[in-house]
Formats: sequence, structure tokens, C-alpha cells
Amino acid sequence: MATPNAASTIVSQAFRFMEVTAPSSLGDQSTKATDANEQYPLALNACLEQEDFSFARRFAFLKLANTPEGEVVDPDLPNFHVLPKDCLKLRGLREKAIKWRIDGPYLLTDNAADIAIRYTRQITNETRLPALFQTAVSYQLAILLAPTYVASRTKRADLVSDGAAALRKAIDNDAVSASHARWDGMDEQGDWASEAIR
Repeated sequence: MATPNAASTIVSQAFRFMEVTAPSSLGDQSTKATDANEQYPLALNACLEQEDFSFARRFAFLKLANTPEGEVVDPDLPNFHVLPKDCLKLRGLREKAIKWRIDGPYLLTDNAADIAIRYTRQITNETRLPALFQTAVSYQLAILLAPTYVASRTKRADLVSDGAAALRKAIDNDAVSASHARWDGMDEQGDWASEAIR
């Protein structure tokens, strides 16, 4: 959630995109501030979920946990691992041969050992977000608020189109954030296109 009483850049920009005057602050008790505070986390998380962004990427080891009270063991995936509290979206397991499934706050696996995962974490401090990503979140927030503040269907459609382009630009900007080697240590798979036309 955006910090109350803060002059959020993302919120201000969202209202500019809608061509509507922004609230004076997120804690001013106005309807606009209330609406922005309500929709801000949804807009931010929706954008974070779209891609494995480097600034939100985390690597972690999950310890094997006891079966939580009240949970029924799946015979195919009997091992419980508790996902990190800040885990917004699991991106993958280091060991590709492990079978897994997410059930609520748990990662169920067929491996009775610690598990190495890569995930996208939730972020609450917008100053840690790259500028292009902030713009994408502003558009997403504007899209969520538009039914209340934008009467024109054409303007609302433009926000959706411009928002998709802004998110694509943020994704492209973040694309060169690691070496070309696979993170899981496995062999490269090669170029699928050249393999397909052999």
C-alpha cells in the first residue's frame, strides 16, 4: 500500500493520465485519496506479476516443513515448504526435475529436502521502482480508477492501450539484467526456432 500522507508520484501521475486533479496527499481523507489507496496495491501487484523483474527478484531456500495442522497430505506431493511472506509470484524451482504445486501459502513437492526457488517479491516502497516501471503502474492505477473518474470510453480505451505499451517498455528495459547462462545450472536448450526448421 502507498504510504499515507505521502505525495505519491505514481498516484499523481495516474490522475494526470486520466486528466483529473490529483488528491493533495494520500492521507487527505478525500474520496480520491481513499480510492487511490484502495487500488494502488492492486495496480502495483498486477504489474509485478507480469514479468520476472530484476528489481523484485529473490532467490531463497525453503526448508522442509512438518505437515501443517488441518492440512491433508497429497500422496503425489507430500512435502510442505512455506513460501516467503513477501512472495507475490513463484517463478521457478532450481531443480527442474522436482514436481510441485502451490496450495495457498505452501509449496507442495515430491522432494523431502530443502528447495531452492526464485520468486517475485512484493514491494511497498515506490522509490525503489525503476522510472519506466513506475509509469506502467501509474497507467494500471489510472485504468482501475477510470470507471469512476473518466466518462469517455475512448479515453478509457486509450489508457488501456497506453498502459500495455508502458508495461512492455518497462519489461524491455529490464530484459538485460543477467548473464546469458541459465540460473539453474542446466544445459542450454538452444534456439527453438533453428531446431524446429532442421
